[in-house]
Amino acid sequence: MYSLINQLQKKDEQALREVINKYGGYVKAIVVKVLQPNQTAIEECINDVFLTIWQKSIQFTGDEIDFKKWIGVIAKYKAIDTYRSLQNKPKTVELLSSISNSKDLPERIVEQKVQKEQLFISILNLSKNDQEIFLLKYYLGYSNGEIAEIFGLSKSAVENRLYRGKLKLTEELGGI
Repeated sequence: MYSLINQLQKKDEQALREVINKYGGYVKAIVVKVLQPNQTAIEECINDVFLTIWQKSIQFTGDEIDFKKWIGVIAKYKAIDTYRSLQNKPKTVELLSSISNSKDLPERIVEQKVQKEQLFISILNLSKNDQEIFLLKYYLGYSNGEIAEIFGLSKSAVENRLYRGKLKLTEELGGI
């Protein structure tokens, strides 16, 4: 395996093919978890992940286990970046459909939207790690076990951070 990493760092295209064959499923699983059901975005993101691995392979130092973790981190952040870019696109159709299908009054819809924005702003006031944990848990649907693995924490440590973060947010938002 170490020779595969060395070959990749020397920009050997065959080594890149082997990396894609060996880690393609792993990368796809991470990307699909974040971007499902947008198949086009998933395929583009997977391609971006392997392009980044190719371009930044020289920066990698470590063994096979570290290499898999490194690939996983690249995949996770590329998928999150893609998700965010898709979220920044205007969604007039979604807003119109939610209003037409909703039995709530327009005032209630606006109020809920304001509350969600306040919550998101409050999350940004948390520490960087806590922000990422909250986004992975409540916006991207990761389990506590998956988050623990990503951050190298125990599952109970993730649960504690989520609990303390919720307390901070409740206090900051005045119990909304």
